[in-house]
Amino acid sequence: MPTPSKHFVTAIIVSHNGAMWLPEVVASLAKQRREIDQLIAIDTGSEDSSVKLLKSAGIPTVVTDRETGFGAAINEALAHSKLRRAPEGCTEWLWLIHDDCAPAAHALGELLSAVDERPNVAMAGPKLRGWHDRNHLLEVGVSIAGNGARWTGLEYREQDQGQHDNINEVLAVSTAGALIRRDVFDELGGFDPELSLFRDDVDLGWRMHIAGHSVIAVPSAIAFHAEAASNERRQIDVAGTFLHRPLLLDRRHAAYVLLANASWWLTPFLAIQLLGASIFRAIGYLLAKLPGYALDEIAAVALLLLQPQDLIRARRNRRKNRLVSSRVIARFVPPRGSQFQLAYERARNAISRSWQISTKSRGQLHSSTPSSALDLNDEALENADIDLVKAPSPLRWLADRPILAATLIVALTTLIASRSRLGSIVGGALPTTPASAGELLSTYADSWHTVGLGSSANVPPWIALIGLTSLLLGAKASLFITTLFISAVPLALWGAYSLARKFTELKFLALGAALLYAFSPTSLAAINSGRLGTVVLIVIGPWLVRSLFGLEQLENLSWRRTWWLALLLTIVCAFSPLTFMSLLLWQFILVILDVVAFNSKTNPLNKENFDRRNARRIAIISAPLIVCAPWSLEFILHPSRILLDPGISLPGGDLSSLLLTNPGGIGAPPLWIITPITLIALIAAFVSRTARLGEVALFFIGFATILGSRQVAGHGTFTPDQLWVGSLMVVPTLVALIAAVLMVDHYVPAISQAHIDYRHVLLGITSVISVLSLLLSVGWWISSAPSAPVQRQTTSALPAFLSASAQTDDRFKTLVFSIENNKIRFFIARDGDLKLGEPDVITGLTPQVNRAVNDLVSGSGVASSSVFAEYGIRYLFMSRPVNEDLVRTIDGAGGFTRAASTDEGISWKVPGALGHISFLSSTGFYSVLPSGNIGARGTLSSSGTIIITEKFDRRWKMLLNDQYLEVKETENGVPRFIAPESGDFVIFHDATSRRGWISLQIISFVSLIVLALPARRRRREMREEELA
Repeated sequence: MPTPSKHFVTAIIVSHNGAMWLPEVVASLAKQRREIDQLIAIDTGSEDSSVKLLKSAGIPTVVTDRETGFGAAINEALAHSKLRRAPEGCTEWLWLIHDDCAPAAHALGELLSAVDERPNVAMAGPKLRGWHDRNHLLEVGVSIAGNGARWTGLEYREQDQGQHDNINEVLAVSTAGALIRRDVFDELGGFDPELSLFRDDVDLGWRMHIAGHSVIAVPSAIAFHAEAASNERRQIDVAGTFLHRPLLLDRRHAAYVLLANASWWLTPFLAIQLLGASIFRAIGYLLAKLPGYALDEIAAVALLLLQPQDLIRARRNRRKNRLVSSRVIARFVPPRGSQFQLAYERARNAISRSWQISTKSRGQLHSSTPSSALDLNDEALENADIDLVKAPSPLRWLADRPILAATLIVALTTLIASRSRLGSIVGGALPTTPASAGELLSTYADSWHTVGLGSSANVPPWIALIGLTSLLLGAKASLFITTLFISAVPLALWGAYSLARKFTELKFLALGAALLYAFSPTSLAAINSGRLGTVVLIVIGPWLVRSLFGLEQLENLSWRRTWWLALLLTIVCAFSPLTFMSLLLWQFILVILDVVAFNSKTNPLNKENFDRRNARRIAIISAPLIVCAPWSLEFILHPSRILLDPGISLPGGDLSSLLLTNPGGIGAPPLWIITPITLIALIAAFVSRTARLGEVALFFIGFATILGSRQVAGHGTFTPDQLWVGSLMVVPTLVALIAAVLMVDHYVPAISQAHIDYRHVLLGITSVISVLSLLLSVGWWISSAPSAPVQRQTTSALPAFLSASAQTDDRFKTLVFSIENNKIRFFIARDGDLKLGEPDVITGLTPQVNRAVNDLVSGSGVASSSVFAEYGIRYLFMSRPVNEDLVRTIDGAGGFTRAASTDEGISWKVPGALGHISFLSSTGFYSVLPSGNIGARGTLSSSGTIIITEKFDRRWKMLLNDQYLEVKETENGVPRFIAPESGDFVIFHDATSRRGWISLQIISFVSLIVLALPARRRRREMREEELA
């Protein structure tokens, strides 16, 4: 240890409302093994007992203004008359002590030993640990990242295990415990007056380096720091602090340090980088629901850039003492890879902590500790010591974990049943899925859709959701759809089991309910027939029902849980508007009951609870409609669209199947596989404990039965069919099974002790039906898989030569006829099979085409071919089996020539069919203009008429020589432009309004997600122990 005569140490305590920490700080200074030569304290207007504590300890104390910054306070202390200078031949050191920083007894001695061996060192700092967690590493030297972030190079809550115990040269050390050579400090002018608090340490270290000195961190010297200012444990009162916000001050000073010290040619790039980083962090704070912090991020950089005179003055002052280039500190700036990695880890830890805090605060239905859905922590693990001496057996291991075993068996069963669906799947209501997510997102953004006769209908939001979610699988949309259909049953099992375990401690009872749900007729019918919306609802159904229980006591539902439910209902609305509207109707009934209760004289509903319920109802109902707009707004003009699930419209079941909660239709289990859902709902309605659940289940079953008796046309079909209501069966199936779990869990122990009566009979019948239903459903699903409508895609339903004709510039269409159940069905085909989302935007035929088709079928279609030709319909195709009467009618009608008769069907050619965008010049010359999928661009050789063989829409636009032409409608209902001259042209469909709606959707959807996520707490809301 160096002799006292070689070094002279002046310790300066700077205090500001630090009475909480000062007693320990003062005691730690008194215990220093290397005695401090002189000690002085300066207090910046403390309102607590800080000054009293310092004076009672016998420390000379200077009291200054409350708005005095840290650097200014140090200068005042050094200018005090009672402070003496170092004796001749001694090196004077300033030891800066914060009022919340307590050095260990050996700290000063270790610092002096380190600098004694390194004469070029002008500043040294101790290893900083946490105040509460004394092993938590805070800093071992500090640097600054390119985005202005304070860089310590430490992991989140890293513990001190001696891994950073080497003395290292660093960019800077914290002013808390920093030992600074007095002559160098005076030479550099002390701390920058612009940095009243925060980042003054980094700035001083940077200036020391470019002045030819070095800075070291001495890990053997230890100090414990509470970081009271940055952790918002006290108010920031220094002069010039905008709104007294610590984060704003810190970010502003970080940008100042970078821009004031960096090489001049880097300054513009750093300014752009700082602004971009602040925007990025602001978005992160908005996601964490901390708008004040987000504003701090933006304002900090903006306020600095709007006052460039401060930076100009700072850079001029730094030139006076610069001996080397500012690039000398480049070795201390962390690599970008390390910055991104640490930022990612910190964000992940912050989200994890917020989620854990949210989970802990959430009310539990049972006070017992919940177990894993896979039983990985069941009783078998408690006997691990016994299992160690047994021979390992996979079968015994699975037997000890029944839920895991059941999951594996169900997954194996699903793979067997899906043996013909391994690949891109199609069939039933499921159209062909595009290969990439980009195609889906492009379809969603387009304002015009080349399907049928063309459509400007708004694409349903589920297209965007599928496209975005498929990014998780490498943006392969077809792989995502296949994975969804194959994993739907295991996911439904896991979700239903987790839901049932909220209501019972009996694992096998919860497992039985989950199996009945996973293999319910609704699940199997939806998967077999390609009902995408219902499959999604089956997967998220358990979480939806769990959230819907909160609707029973809306006034007690937190706003975050309210927005979470609104987010779930937004997904429900996108995939199944019918289910959403059913829930809307249920809420309307509850509103009526609340109004009655509010006006009741006996046990009235108080006004506060009435208002809280309705405020939350409005949020839950309006949020999905706003996010799904403008698609949801079309329900007002076309209410029948509410009833249709995504995909091709196919008929559902009849009245008898719906009453048995079997949605029916192609791919559905036969009626002899009877499910117990309706019986359970009826029993539950008459049991006091489960009456409400039974009523809800019966309401949905009844509502589904009423709607299922209707016939509706749409989604690519023009003849009405029995409505599919499978999506409505998801909620009653789950609710009835939860009622069954509650009844068995609560009443079976009592029934088992009673004499045999009707309860035993009902329990026995329900149990037998449940077991038989489960076994028969599984057996039927496996055996019927090869004949199910949904299969791996092999060939296109449209003949190759017809598809090829639609892929040229002519882009011809084909009118396709098919015979199903003695009904003649027809649709307009283009270059292949319908793709995902296309049936949902088909809005029907124009009156002219509809009349032409009816005339053709009835045998009076003399003028039908001319209408078809104007719409670019080049071929008529009838798939086998054909209707011989209709074949003879078409053959006998004028204007159609039979083109081919193959095993696939019979085709006729329509003469004179126009190409996609046709041009008839003023001289009578006809040509097809080269075009894209929707519009075209090129040069017209003369004046003439342009006809687009699509359905008329006002948003068709044409620019000729930079002048807009008026769009007109022909007698047959297609758009037409009159070109008065030759010149360059552009034809397009105006997507301005579509882009505007998508922007609003993105904003509203992201806002809803943010509101539903757990909020991060502000630092001042955290406990001292959490901040360590």
